Amino acid sequence: MSETLVRVQDISFAYTADADTQLPPALQDVSLDIHAGELVALIGQNGSGKTTLAKHLNGLLKPATGRVLVGETDTREIAVGKLARRVGFVFQNPDHQLFLPSVRREVEYGPRQLGIDGPELDGRVAETLARFGLTALADAHPAMLGRGLRRLTALAAVCVMGPRVLVLDEPTGGLDRRRTGELMAMLRGLVDEGRAVALITHEMALVAEHAHRVVALRDGRVVADMPPSSLYERQDLLQAARLQAPDPALLAAELRERGVMLPPGVVTVAGFCDAWIARQGESQ
Repeated sequence: MSETLVRVQDISFAYTADADTQLPPALQDVSLDIHAGELVALIGQNGSGKTTLAKHLNGLLKPATGRVLVGETDTREIAVGKLARRVGFVFQNPDHQLFLPSVRREVEYGPRQLGIDGPELDGRVAETLARFGLTALADAHPAMLGRGLRRLTALAAVCVMGPRVLVLDEPTGGLDRRRTGELMAMLRGLVDEGRAVALITHEMALVAEHAHRVVALRDGRVVADMPPSSLYERQDLLQAARLQAPDPALLAAELRERGVMLPPGVVTVAGFCDAWIARQGESQ
């Protein structure tokens, strides 16, 4: 088993309204581990607790009961600013994170707050701009960029600080297929380096193609924690989470019901095509 970077242990949490209003729990007895070298998808309907859980991973929220450990550090015992060096959070709307007059200034800001300056800062910023394809846009104002490039700028501004864990809230929202592919390839590259990515998303096909694990929530509880290929074969768990498998998995299931035997775990377009071609070859 690879290194555990974040450990969530039996946490519960409820938002407060006022003294006369008791809100239902947003999280109830949630436990999970996030390991180096894995991409974990957090899925569920709106209000299921995905974003609330994600905000516990970097200390933006503190559990009412239970605890969240980043390494051996309890998130209740460390300032959010210091924890940002270890767990980076990229919000759903990049405009909530971008506030400086150039892409370079955005990427410089975090390391400067950590006391990094001089050649080390210049090298780190240049490397990050190049990695995210932003070098030519270094002097551009983020407000003048399209949504996809603003999202990349926000991600670069977090990654430059070197966190081992990245948490992203709906990072592909509003992106076309090409931009989505580029972003996911970038995230998989970070995972291959030994970082961990926790991804909030509603896109079941994206989960099938890229996630190592999927954590499904409903009403603040974890109803499934397993590989996507396993979850998408479990109609009972999908119904419990009020989710639907991606189209290739649904098509494979329908064909099985009609007597066309395809192997389990067919959840992506490429996987379906491979299984179908293999079946055709066997029948000849």
